Amino acid sequence: MREEIADRQQAEYRHAEALALRKLGPGWIPWMKLTLVSADDCRPTGKDDPAPFPVAVAYKVTCGKGEDRLDRFLRELPTGEVVSSGWYEDVFCGLLEEKHPTRTVEVGGRRVPGKRYQLYWSALELYHPRSADQLAALRVSRERKKAERAEKKWAADNPLLAWAERANQDEGPEEQGQRG
Repeated sequence: MREEIADRQQAEYRHAEALALRKLGPGWIPWMKLTLVSADDCRPTGKDDPAPFPVAVAYKVTCGKGEDRLDRFLRELPTGEVVSSGWYEDVFCGLLEEKHPTRTVEVGGRRVPGKRYQLYWSALELYHPRSADQLAALRVSRERKKAERAEKKWAADNPLLAWAERANQDEGPEEQGQRG
C-alpha cells in the first residue's frame, strides 16, 4: 500500500517537474500542489466516498535559495498549453472568482452568491516508504524513548523516592548487605 502511494506521489511530482522544465527551463523544483474542486463536491463525506474530482490542478515550483529564490505557479490547460505566473490566481484564469449558480452565503445580513470552487493547497514531495526492518527499528527506538520519558516523569513527580532509588543504586550490594 505504501508503494502504491509512493508511486502516485512520484508520478505527480515528475509531472510537475516536466511542466516546469517545459515552461521555465531546468533548475525548478516542485514543492506544492494546488487543487481546485467544485464547491458541490466539498461536502463532508463518509470514509468510503471517493475524493472530489479536481476541476484544475496547479503547481508551485521554486528555483534558487535565500534572497535569490524565485517561486512560480504553473498549470497545464486542457489544450496542453502551460501557463506560468508569480501569482496563483493568474494560473486559474478567473475560476477562483466564479460564483456558484445557486448556492448563497450570508454576509453582513445579506445573501450573496458563494464561490463555485474551493481551492486546496498541499505539499508535493517525493515519498520513499521505509522497509519493514526500518519500521521495526523505529518502533523499538520509539518504545525506548517512551520508557525514558515515563521514568523522567516519575522521577519529577516523586523526587524523594527517585533520590532514594539513586542512592540505593550508588551503594554497592556489599554495602547494602552490611547494613541489613
